[in-house]
Amino acid sequence: MANEAVYGIQPGEAPWFSTLRVLERHVGALSAIAFVPLTGPLLALAAASFAIRMFAIEGINHRYFSHRAYKANRPVQFVLALLASQTGQRGSLWWGSKHREHHKHAETDLDPHSPATHSFFESYVAWFRRPHHAATNLDAIADFAKYPELRFLDRYYWLPFYAGALLLVLACHYGLLGAAIGGIAGILWGFYVPCCLVLHATSMINTFAHMPQIPGGYRRYDVDDDSVNRPALALFTLGAGFHNNHHRYGAAARAGFAWYEIDVSYGVLRIMEALRLIRDVRSTIPEEILIEGGLRPRGKPA
Repeated sequence: MANEAVYGIQPGEAPWFSTLRVLERHVGALSAIAFVPLTGPLLALAAASFAIRMFAIEGINHRYFSHRAYKANRPVQFVLALLASQTGQRGSLWWGSKHREHHKHAETDLDPHSPATHSFFESYVAWFRRPHHAATNLDAIADFAKYPELRFLDRYYWLPFYAGALLLVLACHYGLLGAAIGGIAGILWGFYVPCCLVLHATSMINTFAHMPQIPGGYRRYDVDDDSVNRPALALFTLGAGFHNNHHRYGAAARAGFAWYEIDVSYGVLRIMEALRLIRDVRSTIPEEILIEGGLRPRGKPA
């Protein structure tokens, strides 16, 4: 049968475990601020760690696993998913399937995190701990779920996530990141602070980028949802803040459609393409969409 499940539903963790993971991240970040003075080397570590993890969300989980905006061979694909596991936002199959669900049902009760149909608290933080949202519908992302190594990473995402934290501690302890960064300082500022910020960055896109009533954004396209472009949020999220653009044409590897819309993730993807790590990056925005958005002049009527 055409609708028969192939891979099925992969159960998620219990709500208490999801809550514990979020609390752990915040306790770690607050401990860094309270007990470990921020130095230049620690700031550089935190900024680099945040940038890598934020790109893993936007450039990998979003533009690759959710929208297939570029192509990668199987080994590179696995490395991308492994890197994305360092965000701590479950596996790439879970992330991609939920984002596809968001686009399919935007601003309805079936949208996992719409602030138009759910409370702000539910949309910002509570939704992902619900058992039906914690589970992964593998058939909703069967194009990637067919790879057993990705299913493994999705099921045991916490293994590489905390293994990465352990490697960071060891690298700092043995001076591989400089004598000025110890193990405790390294994990607090290089792991917990960036992971906490990336979690909030994703939540802000899920909420503020769908709340046009809040100042500071603009809607270029009259789409059937409440998506809004937020330039300040786009800088923080490496391009994800151009959300109205994205909801109008999500197939592109770029969210910034105008020259002044800075999209860092797209720039990184183009560099990766030049290095032949990935290929077929979808860069072109259809002319009719640019005209619709006022980014190209309309032709003279015949």
